[in-house]
Amino acid sequence: MLSAIREDAMLVIVTRDGRVFYGTHQMRGDDLPPAIRDAVRRGSERKVYLKVDARAKYGDAVVVIDQVRQAGIENIGIITDRR
Repeated sequence: MLSAIREDAMLVIVTRDGRVFYGTHQMRGDDLPPAIRDAVRRGSERKVYLKVDARAKYGDAVVVIDQVRQAGIENIGIITDRR
């Protein structure tokens, strides 16, 4: 997904230990939806790119997807690594 490397792309990462990063900033609790809404107001594409570590818990990824949807984003791209 070439558009995922754009400077204003909204990239959300879920690590194997359940930490959530929005770009380079670690998010806590319900901080993700307001951050996404703010980025959209500033002109970001209405699409979030989600990268989840293969060892992360499924439930952690589901929580993040729900938070992205709470922000009003339905278009979620999944980024995978080739092995």
